[in-house]
Amino acid sequence: MPKDDVQRETVLGRCEIVTEVVLPPPVPGLRSSYRKVRPRRSWDFPLVGLALALNFSGKLVSRAAVAFSGIAPIPWRSRPAEEAITGTALDSATIAKAVSVAVKGAEPPAHNGYKILLCRAVLEEGLAALPVRLA
Repeated sequence: MPKDDVQRETVLGRCEIVTEVVLPPPVPGLRSSYRKVRPRRSWDFPLVGLALALNFSGKLVSRAAVAFSGIAPIPWRSRPAEEAITGTALDSATIAKAVSVAVKGAEPPAHNGYKILLCRAVLEEGLAALPVRLA
């Protein structure tokens, strides 16, 4: 497990490979996106990534999943942001609340504090873009 050994991020044994990943079809009302922020070169690793998956029931978010990449050895799920979004309409006040709590408790290593600001900015941008896709 990554918490034990950051060089090993799977539980595959020797000589095992993943040959297939089967996903269920998306549920009605699901809106999702992924964004990564990186330097201009396409082969650079992202500084921060954001995966969003929000289920809408009418105009209300019935379920939210918010995960950041590029800030830990494994994707980092933001439960506080999910809780701020769930059960609400995705308006500017909800987005502001989610952004304010998104990285609550994060303690970046030296020279990585800027990633806190990047996480907040990419979350604000990602959430603001989702309602446009609801048509």
